[in-house]
Amino acid sequence: MQRIVSVLKIVLPLIVSLGIGLFARKKAILSAEAIEGMKTFVMKFALPAMLFGLFFTAEYSASILLFAATMFLLGFLGLGLGFLIGKPLEKQSPMLKFMTAGWEVGMLGYALYSLLYGAENLRYMALMDFGQVLFVFSGFIAALNARTGCSMKDSLKSMLPNPVPWAMLAGAILAILGVSRALEPSGVTALISSVCSFVSTPLSCLIFVVVGYGISFSRKNIKTAFLAAGMRVLVCAALCVLALWLIGSFVPLSDPMRWAIIIIFLTPAPFILTMYTNTEQERADVSMSLSLQTMLSVLAFLLIVIYKQTV
Repeated sequence: MQRIVSVLKIVLPLIVSLGIGLFARKKAILSAEAIEGMKTFVMKFALPAMLFGLFFTAEYSASILLFAATMFLLGFLGLGLGFLIGKPLEKQSPMLKFMTAGWEVGMLGYALYSLLYGAENLRYMALMDFGQVLFVFSGFIAALNARTGCSMKDSLKSMLPNPVPWAMLAGAILAILGVSRALEPSGVTALISSVCSFVSTPLSCLIFVVVGYGISFSRKNIKTAFLAAGMRVLVCAALCVLALWLIGSFVPLSDPMRWAIIIIFLTPAPFILTMYTNTEQERADVSMSLSLQTMLSVLAFLLIVIYKQTV
């Protein structure tokens, strides 16, 4: 009974929050505009506040460069493999080649990881996420923009207003310069951390409600969705093993660090993919694929929780 309760303590908040999102859409309790407002709050305020607080108070060493470089390079490797595998499948859907790279850590990974290890260990996820964020906001979006003939300059301009990478960089720079350490005796560092923590408190619940609201399935696009999921599982599994081996060869991996890497590679492709579709059919294919990948991520997470509570 104790094991069942331990599992439910982790998975029940997830299931209930997803259920609220699904129920709110079916009963029209929340409008699409309200969900967009929640998503905006998460991406513009709650997530940047959490990331700034984590990077502002983190302890830095040369290993951060290893984490960033590894995830950055593996992002490009995943994209390259996607283009290689997806080329023969171009007629099925031209978006398939983008499904094997990029990870939706911001809108799902952090929420899942915090359920497993608590907010106090989110710094491990943030350190692993830094390199893949740089990849998504550089090579990945540039490749997506290239589909529409968008120049590299325009691509960079479109990325600049996003506060997520800037929050990471600002927190890291201030910490490396010793600002957080210098302010610690006066209590200002703790005050900043408290504000960041308060702003980001509803993050996990809002994320799962938004994700639950967006989950939808259609028989028309099911073949493409399963094809995309299969490609992603194969590529991300190989990249995950490679990441664990590369990072583990230089840095002793603690349990929270190891599972931070694994959960990153379990997350679906970035939700921003829907913004880079050219036709209604592409948009339907991507939406269905992301919904299926999200459900597979949640199911995989539930299996991880059961496994960790029973060993």
